[in-house]
Amino acid sequence: MASFDFKDFYIGYPGHPRFTELKIIEDDLIRVIVQKYEMILFTNKGDVFGDPEFGGDLPLLLHQTRLSAETIKNDLLSQIIIYIPELTENNIDFKLDIEIFPNPNKFEEYMVINFELAGYEVYAKIV
Repeated sequence: MASFDFKDFYIGYPGHPRFTELKIIEDDLIRVIVQKYEMILFTNKGDVFGDPEFGGDLPLLLHQTRLSAETIKNDLLSQIIIYIPELTENNIDFKLDIEIFPNPNKFEEYMVINFELAGYEVYAKIV
């Protein structure tokens, strides 16, 4: 295992499924990875000052273009490889599935993303 400091600011909020009150520092490797993944998932490119390429940009990819789930998955995987080096450096297996479904009531599509890692499951629905 690499010699990294796995401490990060705790970014949980009331209403989050794993929220812990009065916590400031997150020091569990898997939970740090999950926090980083959630930041990528729910951030649009250009939202992070100093790094215009950071973020999944998922609403844009879903609604502004006609990309396949595989193309979106590859884009998200490249974000994961760049911004979560702990996964590859510690040989941690994870699973990422993306599906796109039509929503005939609104004449648009929605995306379901499931990320599994060491007993954690992060499920997101992008509408």
